[in-house]
Amino acid sequence: MTNKVEHYTLNQRIYYKLRELIESGAIPAGAQLDERTLAQDLSVSRTPLREAIATLVEEGLVERRPYRGNFVRMLTVKQVNDLYQARQALEGMAIRLAVARISESDLEQLQVILAACQGALERDDIAAYSIADQQFHDAIARLSDNEVVIELLGRLRRQIQLVRISANRDPQVVRRTALERPRILSALEARDADLAARLLEDHIDGVRRSIVALIEDATAAAEAIE
Repeated sequence: MTNKVEHYTLNQRIYYKLRELIESGAIPAGAQLDERTLAQDLSVSRTPLREAIATLVEEGLVERRPYRGNFVRMLTVKQVNDLYQARQALEGMAIRLAVARISESDLEQLQVILAACQGALERDDIAAYSIADQQFHDAIARLSDNEVVIELLGRLRRQIQLVRISANRDPQVVRRTALERPRILSALEARDADLAARLLEDHIDGVRRSIVALIEDATAAAEAIE
């Protein structure tokens, strides 16, 4: 990624850096984007920074609040449900398409990704774990060879990343999903499209339920303080 970024324009580099800060959780959901501070931290002027923020608003990662400024989007329970239901349907379709064309080389690549996922888990490296987790899902989408499915999942991924980080910090979610991915891979190895789709859809729905519970708990805690 670093080599690619070097060839981007200044505006593109600022956009990718700002998106990375949001997706990694360095700038958390609900936080205001202070243009002056960000411009200083990134050593850029405000004009390209504002263009980057405008792009992130269009992509649904940032929301513009009139007279208040720009804030990293904080998803509601309904928005999480909507996103994950769409993702569940699209990834279920993707894995069915992938089964019909998956090769031994593809399976080996998925095995490498899962090994990286397990290694990160053993090191308690949540950032690396999240990356490997995303690589697993991206690989399945890519193996579908359906450009529309791949594009739509790519758009959803950026918004889902806003809540994925918090889910991956939940030990119960991490332990459960760590057991589920190898089962999905086994179904792919068996070329069982129905089982692979069902396991993947259940995997995604389990994460959805966990994220909804986290949001509801946080909301209840905030209301109790008030």
